[in-house]
Amino acid sequence: MTTNRDVKAQIEALYQDSAIRDRKYYPDFRRAWNSLLEAAASSEEEYFPPEADSVITIHSDYGGLSFDFHLDQKKMADWYDQEVRSRKRVVFVPKRFRRSRSGQLSFHESVCRSYPELPEPALAESDRNIMACAMPGLPPELHIVYGNKWLAGRNNPLLQRSLPLFLIQTDYVPAFLATPFEICLYLFLMDYCIIKENYRTVKDEDLRGFLHIFRPSPMLRIKGLL
Repeated sequence: MTTNRDVKAQIEALYQDSAIRDRKYYPDFRRAWNSLLEAAASSEEEYFPPEADSVITIHSDYGGLSFDFHLDQKKMADWYDQEVRSRKRVVFVPKRFRRSRSGQLSFHESVCRSYPELPEPALAESDRNIMACAMPGLPPELHIVYGNKWLAGRNNPLLQRSLPLFLIQTDYVPAFLATPFEICLYLFLMDYCIIKENYRTVKDEDLRGFLHIFRPSPMLRIKGLL
């Protein structure tokens, strides 16, 4: 089984990528992420049991790293209810995903994976929202993380070529992850993706402002990691 320490060791190879190493902010970037990842790898804290019925496990392979992320569907529902009451769209943003004749979902250049066979026992039948989030990748990998079992009822490609759902903003995906290390690894890999995608066309001083570690991402503060 891959441990947090194993993953942290593999991250060292990513720092050697010239897209990262040649940036003006590289020393600050590496120092800040090393500090967070080291502390998170040593932490035994769990925000919820990863094996709970309300948890969906999404496997991610990117940058030479292979890792499982655990997301709490019950917490997604609670946050969605709070957002509805506040009448603000901050975390869950309505989108329309393209749907091919074969039923494949996509958004811009990203393919969206779904898991229609998941029982998702924690989801209430009275609430049939469908939610997706991005995982690291170029382009980002999209996954249905809430409401997979309701996709079939809305999947008639002959009648409808798109599907309305909610896309969880990247900054807030960590709110639903199981451990400090999952949060830090997710945001680190997203920063890596941002740099890889933009470093040739965006000046270092401007690109730095887009990175989760320097802004910093709100969940790093909310979870007490910074």
